[in-house]
Amino acid sequence: MKDGNMKEYALYYSRLGLAVFPVKPKSKQPLTEHGLKDASKEPAQIESWWNRWPTANIGIATGAVSGGLVVIDLDVDKDKGIDGRVTLREWEAEHGKLPDNTWLAITGRGGYHYFYHDTSTVRNRAGIYEGIDIRGDGGYIVAPPSIHPNGNTYEWEQDPMLYPLAEANGAVFDFLVGPASREPEPILFELPEQIPDGQRTTAMVKLVCSQQAKGLSDEAIRAAVRAENEAKCVPPLTDQELEKEVFPALTRYQKGTAPYTATYNHKTRSFQPIIKKGPVNLVSMDTVEEKEPEWLVTDYIPRGQITVLAGDGGSGKTTIWCSIAAAVSSGGPCFLNQDNPFAKDCLPGGVLFFSSEDSAEYTLKGRLRRSGAKLENVLSLDLADERFPEIKFNAPLLEELIKEYRPELVIFDPLQSYVPPDIQMGQRNAMRACLNPLIGLGEKYETTFIIIVHTNKQVGLWGRKRIADSADIWDIARSVLIAGEANDGLRYISQEKSNYGPQAQTVLFRLDSGKVEFEGYTDKKDKDYVTAATAATYQAPAREDAKTFILDYLKDGEKETADLDGMMKAQGVSGETLKRAKAELKKAGTITYFSRGFKPKVHYCKLTNPIPSENVTE
Repeated sequence: MKDGNMKEYALYYSRLGLAVFPVKPKSKQPLTEHGLKDASKEPAQIESWWNRWPTANIGIATGAVSGGLVVIDLDVDKDKGIDGRVTLREWEAEHGKLPDNTWLAITGRGGYHYFYHDTSTVRNRAGIYEGIDIRGDGGYIVAPPSIHPNGNTYEWEQDPMLYPLAEANGAVFDFLVGPASREPEPILFELPEQIPDGQRTTAMVKLVCSQQAKGLSDEAIRAAVRAENEAKCVPPLTDQELEKEVFPALTRYQKGTAPYTATYNHKTRSFQPIIKKGPVNLVSMDTVEEKEPEWLVTDYIPRGQITVLAGDGGSGKTTIWCSIAAAVSSGGPCFLNQDNPFAKDCLPGGVLFFSSEDSAEYTLKGRLRRSGAKLENVLSLDLADERFPEIKFNAPLLEELIKEYRPELVIFDPLQSYVPPDIQMGQRNAMRACLNPLIGLGEKYETTFIIIVHTNKQVGLWGRKRIADSADIWDIARSVLIAGEANDGLRYISQEKSNYGPQAQTVLFRLDSGKVEFEGYTDKKDKDYVTAATAATYQAPAREDAKTFILDYLKDGEKETADLDGMMKAQGVSGETLKRAKAELKKAGTITYFSRGFKPKVHYCKLTNPIPSENVTE
């Protein structure tokens, strides 16, 4: 990209998955009517803006609109004695360093923008520390090579072309929380005197959480909630409603041990929770029975554990899990092991699936049938069933169904539909607490779980970074499979994590017939395919320009191929781009190659027309 070409940079940022909008030159004020709300990733819109305002600065909207972009903004104001860089160094000395292998920009005043990826809701916060702001949902930053009002240029110190966008880790989460108060504030929670219908469940769940924070026993919390429900809810929640909607919160949060202040009937009193102490029974390793891992699908899906199947939209995730479900329900071989002579057929058993994206009638039954499923062994809860919304990873109803039907395999599609509404997926350890019950169910009922996950839409990410929403999902899974498109209709499943052995080979397959058709194995991984696709994406504009030039060069008639190649090289077109451009034009039938003579034979190229017969060899 040419330095200072704002349109090229704006289009480049959009290809990274960032939403951009024009900002007045040498300013931070948006040019469009709705400002950052107009931010777009659409090339046509971006072209239109910068064709109209070619010198406009570039604004990048932060937060969810840019795929979960969070920016830590370190300001420098020498006149006011403010230096966010110093503030950050002091914080890091006490709490640990923030990830520095990420995008990093120098602002017009000499401050810094630290860029991170976090799909949880992060709001704008001004002055969270001295000289430091947080840019998240509802915010934006001005990006390089924009010009600051003081005339200085925003610059990349760590360019997205050379550095990854780092995932927000524990240190970043701690930083985003803000400075802790030196004096711990008491935990205060007071119910209103009367709680009307529509607010009862929320109020009772908050009461459960406040009592959990105080370290009360489950029995004490249940008693307190029942008493407050009878006294203040109008009308009181039924026992069934309490068990279904309120008391599950007891399993979601760890009990606190800090001193707290409770307010009840307008009287405040301080308490110190009592920590029960008892004997700790350690286990000697010589008494532990060593076991080999069991597999539902050899090398790919461990039995009784969580496997994540991730992929972009259209990568075939649904057809893949239907094929796996078919193998389990029928006790037959799975396509993942089709050419593995050492693999065993799947253990025959029931399959239970929950899908909030595809209907059984119009989509799923047909795919299961085409995949060879024993349909009487495949069960589901209809999406229209009034109890479907109760299906969450930690819901009592889920265990009831597993206990009654004892499925060999349970499938959740997609992840987001089965996360409890009070869980923030990007918050550290939140998803772990939510998914932990599945581990217990797997051990208790020997059930295997497959969770379908949408991959991150940002360009150039692979492996762990492609798993959207939460690092906990990757960590808690024992196997992670990523599906993607290779080329010409060929697709792949790459195992990116395996806790019970070396990663298995990548499986190649097609979906041309509406079911999985095994094509073979390869040692390539998700990174190899993503890197190739990313390179092709960035080469595409240059390749299109090269094709246009070739057609223009040939419009006056045939040319020697050597002359064409020399002319393209003089235009700065790389050899690889030229090769691809000519190949695409030939494949489309737009240009034709031929040769004349014998010694020496001269090669020619022309726009497709009848070729003279004399002295011509195709």
